[in-house]
Amino acid sequence: MSIEALTYAFKVEGLSPTKKLVLVVLANYADEKGSCYPSYGHIAKIVGLKDSKGVQRIIKEFEQAGILRIEKRFLREGGQTSNRYHLINPTHRGNTAPPPTVVIPPNTKDNTKDNTFDVLFEEFWVAYPRKVNKAQAKKSFTSLAKKNIETAKDLKRLAVNYGAAILRDGTEKAFVLHASTWINNERFTEHTSSAPERQIRSKNSIAG
Repeated sequence: MSIEALTYAFKVEGLSPTKKLVLVVLANYADEKGSCYPSYGHIAKIVGLKDSKGVQRIIKEFEQAGILRIEKRFLREGGQTSNRYHLINPTHRGNTAPPPTVVIPPNTKDNTKDNTFDVLFEEFWVAYPRKVNKAQAKKSFTSLAKKNIETAKDLKRLAVNYGAAILRDGTEKAFVLHASTWINNERFTEHTSSAPERQIRSKNSIAG
């Protein structure tokens, strides 16, 4: 363990708790030169991540941010073993500059998906004939959207058809399914046929 490396790790700012813990684990294994070579799987186990790919991604971000340098290591027979990580510690590099403040950009792809799901859900919620437990409905909708975005996009139309069927059959409000149940049990598959335009227009008269 290197006290200098640990001190350096604790001073690096701008990291999430998980990323900070990964850096501290690396520093804890570092030798007097600030280097170590624990495997992705070993780090993931200590940090509590199920997938070692998350550790691999974090360490790559550290390299891009200038926190450490990655040295690939190979076995004598030619296979690759765990990388060696050199913490770019001012104590060992003769660099008096302070540790970096890391600004890692958010995953814009995931953010875009979340925004798309939110918009689709709100459109669906306006169309759905019974407004009960919106939070649970959104959870069910998002889960479906992550599996099948095309079906999620079609739920607004299917909700309109469901509302028209309720009017046609005279279903009492107490027997109208909650949106989460309607989604989770895939009851929307029962309303794929387009309802008459007159029924669609009158669906909003159903009390929420």
